[in-house]
Amino acid sequence: MNRFSAAMTAIAAAALLTACASNDSKTAAPAAAAKTAAQGPVAPVGGHGHNAFMGSYDANRDGVVTREEYDTLRKQRFVAADTNKDGWLSEDEYVAEFEGRLKAQYAAAGKKPDQQYEGSIKQAHVRFHILDTNKDGKLSIEEEIDIANKTFKNADRNGDGVVNAADMAGQ
Repeated sequence: MNRFSAAMTAIAAAALLTACASNDSKTAAPAAAAKTAAQGPVAPVGGHGHNAFMGSYDANRDGVVTREEYDTLRKQRFVAADTNKDGWLSEDEYVAEFEGRLKAQYAAAGKKPDQQYEGSIKQAHVRFHILDTNKDGKLSIEEEIDIANKTFKNADRNGDGVVNAADMAGQ
């Protein structure tokens, strides 16, 4: 088993454990999560803050992002971006995946690329270099998992294992 497969297995196991450990009101069953993840999030390209997180990861649009829902979308995006299937993302692959989601969002809104669009693409290049923590020009699955863990933890401000409106309290 290569590192990519092992890492994906670890993500799936973590998602399953999260689903089993949480009560039914906080997590969807695995089959339901897979079905709703296919629907996709409301706003496929986020930004910063709670609303952007929810728009990017609330696949079933229920106002709650479970860890399973989040990990499923992140995995789908990583796998889709790895167009040459070598187990890591080049800067071009990373930016192309982001740009595809951004184009879809613009098309759905009936908008044409503008200065904000161009700024978002430039930011994707900057973001790649931040995420590539060992600076080898490759975004590995380990680096992806590391940032996914940090991002979810930051969004889950009350530490209850899900991201929802309760995480906005006190802002």
